[in-house]
Amino acid sequence: MLTISQRQKIKDFHKFILRWGSKSGRSFIWRDSPTSYEVLIAEIFLQRTNAAQAEKQYKKFIKKYRNFFVLNNVGSADLNKFLLPLGLKKRVNTFKKMVRIINKKYGGSVPMNYSDLVSLPGIGDYAASAILLFSGNERRGLVDANTIRIFSKLFNKKICRENGKRSQFIRNCVVYFSSLGKNPKKANWYLLDYGASQLKLKGN
Repeated sequence: MLTISQRQKIKDFHKFILRWGSKSGRSFIWRDSPTSYEVLIAEIFLQRTNAAQAEKQYKKFIKKYRNFFVLNNVGSADLNKFLLPLGLKKRVNTFKKMVRIINKKYGGSVPMNYSDLVSLPGIGDYAASAILLFSGNERRGLVDANTIRIFSKLFNKKICRENGKRSQFIRNCVVYFSSLGKNPKKANWYLLDYGASQLKLKGN
């Protein structure tokens, strides 16, 4: 549980992030009224990858493959053209398995349920939460290197990335942050932008 003073500090920070983001927030193609398919693909492309580089491949991929049905019979060689430049070669088979499951079990639509999402190959807590937040508009908290940086700094705590993933304090912070305001998508996009551009965390 967060204390009253901790909640107030996050409220103040939320207001700051909205002001900061209105001037310094980044713009990516997957932020323009994204579908669940587009958010899922973006999250896969962004795994341990520079966002600008991911966007280049993402644009080409989305233009060629508009949905999971189109992807169903795509071979590894074709997927490699998009995933290799992002350093995701080892995830090609995982990606293909995920596509097959979504087409067979969910009729080609991304399941909009947390437990179903995390059951998919290659989809963990962060990606599932991001899909529900950015395409489903659910108020989900996002725990990743950026948000661990931010809330560790905000509360003057030394929490590395690996410990941050398991930290209930960090989880409480991101969940409370997402509960604030009228537009949790915009606030969280700006939050991620701020962490990526302004802060560094030892161990990341």
